[in-house]
Amino acid sequence: MSEVPVVFVNTLAVRGFLNGILNLAFSTAQFLPETVDGKTEVGTQEVITANLRMDLHCAQQVYEAIGKIIQEQTKPAPKEVN
Repeated sequence: MSEVPVVFVNTLAVRGFLNGILNLAFSTAQFLPETVDGKTEVGTQEVITANLRMDLHCAQQVYEAIGKIIQEQTKPAPKEVN
């Protein structure tokens, strides 16, 4: 079994490319209590939770894989024939 942690992310916060390396920083929303006008409410704060670095070849593989998954998961449902 892998010892690498699984990290859930909500957004791509930062992206860049320098010296042949793709840089991605992902963030996750943290829900925190905050006081507004004397009332306790739930606020959110975005926190960087994962940084990925990869060469262009790996970035192309990720691009193709994500594109295929999105395409497969966003197809309209087949219409029923009555």
